[in-house]
Amino acid sequence: MFGSIFNSLFDIDKHRNKRHYSGTIIKDLDLELKKEIKKINEDPDKSILDVLHKDGERIIVYRTIFDQDEKYGPFFIELKVIHKKGIVLNRIRLSANYTSEKMVEIGDIEVFGENEGRGYGSTLLNSLINFAKDNSINTISGWISYADKNHFDKLDYFYKKYGFKVIWGSESNITNKAADIIWTNSCNLNNAESRINEFEKRSFQ
Repeated sequence: MFGSIFNSLFDIDKHRNKRHYSGTIIKDLDLELKKEIKKINEDPDKSILDVLHKDGERIIVYRTIFDQDEKYGPFFIELKVIHKKGIVLNRIRLSANYTSEKMVEIGDIEVFGENEGRGYGSTLLNSLINFAKDNSINTISGWISYADKNHFDKLDYFYKKYGFKVIWGSESNITNKAADIIWTNSCNLNNAESRINEFEKRSFQ
């Protein structure tokens, strides 16, 4: 029984880590890009944030919401990656929650296996920051999990690179939390600094 469960988990992990493409070879990336842009624009739950030409790929960055009638709530920032081998089928996305007019909470950044090291995580996080700036959001907050303890140095560098403050060892009722991360909009710096001070005070109490 345990062997079959282990094998199933291994297969899932193997499938997630391998880069998968749609079955059709794409000869004209720009033509395919236009088709995919049209599909996304026709979906009322999706809105395009950016289009990138990078390393022989065409990348559509778009936001997916869950309720058109609600301004706030959970959403994804996702990547549609178009390669000559086909459209990448793996899930490449960032989850977030628009909690209030001035606050967004960041969740998971899902970039795995053969999709790592291609700048997708940076594209997702930078797109969230640009979304915050465009919508006059003061703060993006989140946390780093102990589940990622083998990558703490990498995550610390990654978030600081994009202007996040990383506060290690802060007290929390979240069992698995190793650090708080907080980004503040420089256009609203005075309000943001007070929130950072709150995090720091909590960390050393």
